[in-house]
Amino acid sequence: MNKICQSCGMPITSKDLFGTNKNGSLNSDYCKYCYLDGEFIDNVTMDEYINMCSEYSEQAGMTNEEMKDFCTKLFPTLKRWQNRKWWGFYEYKAII
Repeated sequence: MNKICQSCGMPITSKDLFGTNKNGSLNSDYCKYCYLDGEFIDNVTMDEYINMCSEYSEQAGMTNEEMKDFCTKLFPTLKRWQNRKWWGFYEYKAII
């Protein structure tokens, strides 16, 4: 399995790391640390999430700043964050 969470970018190496949908089925797009029972666990902006994820920089073998830079580039490409536009501290969902 060669997949990453479409919210945080964590490698998903086995099915036991999948998040869950509202009906209890597995959701292969998101990890269990981001998505539970059909909802995102943390209701935050992308900038807030980047700061939260930077706390795990040591586990990823990076400095805090390297992790923030990595997430700043990666997150806009992930499914959770793609249809959103960011202006300052406010999040606006793109209307398509």
